[in-house]
Amino acid sequence: MTDGRWFDGWAPWPELSGLAAAGRSLLPNVPVTPAALARTVTEQLVGRRLTAKVGDREVGLTLAELDYPADSLRLATGRVGDVRIVADDVDWPEPGAGSIPLRRVTVLAEDVRLRSLPTPAAIPARVALRIAVSADVLRDRVAAVRPGIVAAPAENGLLRIHWAKHPDWGHLTLRPQVTDDGVVLLPQALHIGRKELRAPKRFQPIVLPLPELPPGVKLTKVEPRHGELVLHAVAEEWPERLSKISLADLLSWLTTAAMTLTLPNLGTRS
Repeated sequence: MTDGRWFDGWAPWPELSGLAAAGRSLLPNVPVTPAALARTVTEQLVGRRLTAKVGDREVGLTLAELDYPADSLRLATGRVGDVRIVADDVDWPEPGAGSIPLRRVTVLAEDVRLRSLPTPAAIPARVALRIAVSADVLRDRVAAVRPGIVAAPAENGLLRIHWAKHPDWGHLTLRPQVTDDGVVLLPQALHIGRKELRAPKRFQPIVLPLPELPPGVKLTKVEPRHGELVLHAVAEEWPERLSKISLADLLSWLTTAAMTLTLPNLGTRS
């Protein structure tokens, strides 16, 4: 059986056989079964510095991981499984001007399945994100709403703050909580030397504005870790949007990225 007819006769999604032909024209010197082509594109992208357009801004990122159990049998049966994408050193643009450095962005598309009609497309059951920022970003955000206070991640999912002018006076621990209005830092305990005391009632919670996230993404949790802060989010609209992208368009998008190191816009079909 030739590569171009690899899926013919037994694949429940016969449109997949067309991906091999598309792959041959886009990357003529690589294997052209869908699984082999996907692996080759992955090898071309991982570890490379890529650029993407966000509005009128160029965003740089390094693709650190593109992991999926997409062997040919899974593709043929229409069940891909979980797809994990990790990008490091992302320069995410802020409203107006400037950018916020993101250490790491992890996208997990869970239980991805292939649909045949009306066009062949990939549909995830759920899309979750984890966005890691450095402790410096946390410090700057807290100082903007409470001048004179220095914040840093602590242990057990807590934050700790102290007065910039009197760091030896001790510190206060706070627990982050996500609300509709922002990220609220709730006082937990006051630490003076080796003593742990109840947080003073006069110290009000610190409310940070919600970070600017892509449309359709909802922040669910803020997790302090050693040296960084991790934002957990759910992409509520992405599964529906991804279901409108044909596999042929997705293949073209991947190969364009591999050949140009630029992430083109990935449109959807109505």
